[in-house]
Amino acid sequence: MKKLMLLFTVIFAFSLAGCGTANSNVVHQEGNLIVTNYSDHEVTDITVTQSGRVIAVSPEAIENTQMCYFKMEPDSSCVYTVSFVDSSGEEHCREFTDEFTENNPILLAIRYDNNVWTIDYDS
Repeated sequence: MKKLMLLFTVIFAFSLAGCGTANSNVVHQEGNLIVTNYSDHEVTDITVTQSGRVIAVSPEAIENTQMCYFKMEPDSSCVYTVSFVDSSGEEHCREFTDEFTENNPILLAIRYDNNVWTIDYDS
């Protein structure tokens, strides 16, 4: 039974996440949490967790200016963590607190500057 629940959770998480490129073959998807990779290095396994529970995951690699779209449930004060794995296999994460609505997307940016990975709000 636990395996069935885990399988359902993973399938559900994959259905909530999607990635697309930001060039001529862009795939615009619905989502109120959008993560963009602005580094020259590819990143994988972008994961959104809340209270230790995986909300969404996108294992696909994204490169410079590619995006991942996540659908978060409306919440006036949502504390969540976004993590990713860099091209060296190291995981990086940061906790955020935001208000999620249908009309107000939260934009996050992954950057690699001076040998340091950061994830912060995108302007």
